[in-house]
Formats: sequence, C-alpha cells, structure tokens
Amino acid sequence: MSLGVNSFFGEKALLSSDTRQATCVAETDVECLTLLRDDFVLLLGNFEDILAGKKRLTTSESIRVESERTSYTTADLVKGGLLGEGAFGKVNLVKSKTDGKLYALKAQSKAFLVENGQEAHTIGEYQILRELSHVFIVKIYQALQDKKYVYFLMNLLPGGELMDLLNSKQSFPESWSRFYGATVLSTFQCIHNKQIAYRDLKPENLVLDADGYCYIIDFGLAKNCDKGKTWTFCGTPDYLAPEIIRGKGHDWGVDYWGLGIFLHEITHGYPPFYADDPTQTARKIIKGSFSTPSSFSQSLSDLITKLLCEQSRRLGRTQGGADEIMKHQWFSGFDWDALLGKTMKVPFKPNVGKLENLGTRDNQVARVPDSSWNPVFDLAS
Repeated sequence: MSLGVNSFFGEKALLSSDTRQATCVAETDVECLTLLRDDFVLLLGNFEDILAGKKRLTTSESIRVESERTSYTTADLVKGGLLGEGAFGKVNLVKSKTDGKLYALKAQSKAFLVENGQEAHTIGEYQILRELSHVFIVKIYQALQDKKYVYFLMNLLPGGELMDLLNSKQSFPESWSRFYGATVLSTFQCIHNKQIAYRDLKPENLVLDADGYCYIIDFGLAKNCDKGKTWTFCGTPDYLAPEIIRGKGHDWGVDYWGLGIFLHEITHGYPPFYADDPTQTARKIIKGSFSTPSSFSQSLSDLITKLLCEQSRRLGRTQGGADEIMKHQWFSGFDWDALLGKTMKVPFKPNVGKLENLGTRDNQVARVPDSSWNPVFDLAS
C-alpha cells in the first residue's frame, strides 16, 4: 500500500508485543512522528479498552472539573468547633443555615496580614486555589470578609494531618508510602501543568478526609513561574532544595526534590538530611550526600536517589515530567484510575465520629482591630 500525509502505521503494536514484519520505505523526504506504546497507554489507556468503548479515568480528566462556587454571607453560616489554629488565624467548622452543608472556614485577621505584609500572598493563595481543580487539592468555594477578618470557605477534611498519623505509627510501610506519594504526584501534575511551584510539601500539609483519602492544603507559598525562575527563599528547612539554599533561582523542580524528602521521611520516620540545627541541615543538603535505609526496597531507594539530585538530572523535572515518575518501577502495577476515582482501598481510615461534633470549643474572644483593607479576590469582580 501507499501511505500519504496524516496516514499511520504500527497500530498492531498497541494490540500485541509481536514485531511487525512489514517494512516502510519513504519515497521522498518525510517527517514521521512516533509514539511509544508505553506512552500511548499512559495517556489514553489500553487500546483494547478503547476499541471496546471502555472509558478510562486519567489524571488530566480528573482535574477538568468545574470549580464549585458558593454565594453565602457570613450570616448564612453557623460557627461550630475550632478545627485548627495558625499564625494568621483560625479554622472553624461551620454549617450552612440554608442547606445544612458542613464546611471549614478559615478566618485570617486583616490587621495581622497587613502588619506582616501578607496581603498579596493571601490574594494569591485564593486565586491559585480557584485556578486549580483536582480531586485531591483542597477546594476553596468563596472568600468572605468583614472589618476584622478575611474568610476562606473550604471543604471539610476531618481526618487530621498526615503528620499526626505518622507520629502515631513512627513510619509507614512502603505500600502506605506509595498511596500517599501517588496522591502527591497526581496533584503535582495538575499544579505543574499551570507552571506553579507549590514549595511547601510536608506531612503537615496533607490532611485526610473522612474516608482516609489525602488532600494537599496550604498554598501560601505557591508561586506562578510562567515568566521563569523565582528567587524567594522559603520552605521548611528539611525540605529545602539545594537551588533554593544557593539562591540561584528555582521553579517547580523543587517540588520533586520535596517528593524525595517526603517519601524518605514517611517510610523511615526521619528526612534524609535531618539535623538538630537548620544550618547543619542546609550544609548536608548542599553536600547532597545521603544513604537510604537498608529496610527500603531497591526500587524505592532508586526513586529517591533520582529525585534528590541536581535539578538538571532530577526525575520529574527532566523530559517526560511527572509521567516518568509514574512509570518508575516503584509504582509498577499501581492503579492510578482507582486512586483518582476514589475506589482504592485506603491504608488507614480515620474514626471521625459525628461530623457536626468536630473540633473543640473556642472560649477565647480574640481582640482583633478593624482594618480598612478591603481586598478584591476574584479578578472578574
């Protein structure tokens, strides 16, 4: 046969591993585009399933979900127990008076944000979270405000921090680490597709829902790198990538370094460059010398080694991106569809009890001054 422009050959390789006997000869100069079978399956699924009409849930499909939006006023929400407290404010359980739905409401003092120069960070965090939509990224439904506070209304994640679970177990078996690592990796695909660097991966920023699935939260350090590298020195000392410490500029490649630290910490109980003094930790990171515990499987040690290296060679930041990590031997046989479809058996299911009783009673009445700062969160408005 004679093939013309936009014709194809080699489709039989998608159905079997047999080598095709035909020889294809180009009669003129021609540009031929190729796609390996492994890449085809990763992107589109098994060819047999496609022919049979079976739909496959892919990572990209899982994030193409319209961001939900609510339109409550503060008077529409009844405050419940205190779920958590940080430097800039508190997170309370709230219940809608109109439909009875439960949410988490993050309240941040306007005066404190202005005093600490966090206005742009606060608006930026909201806009990034509204831009991202992934099954395992915390959802932010709307921003509200009054004279004292800026409020973020978010989905309720009552299962507690992954750090609390790690502290109770001391370390996780590799099957658990694979589950939580895969969750992080799937969110990184979504985040990095937008050229955003997360920059704050750690067990404290992963929270479980009532079913035991894990969500990434706190985008206060996230930065859009679509215009190139950024030079901000930020992050948790144990998780800092060498390019951040050296101050030579960085992008989302630092997140894959963080993934290597994360997998080491949750599987061993300690990060690989741990030291009592943060300065000593930084020196160890710059030196780049570490050893994985003998209890680690060879494939996990290999993956961590390929993540904790200079950015030019770091798996995830090199050609192929996060897909290359997904194809690594340590994730061999992992059911990404089941994870993203939330049909996978979770390693640990928290006992949350009755959701409306969550949190502790907050008896303290904070003396927060009024503020004249009235931010506009939605660019469309």
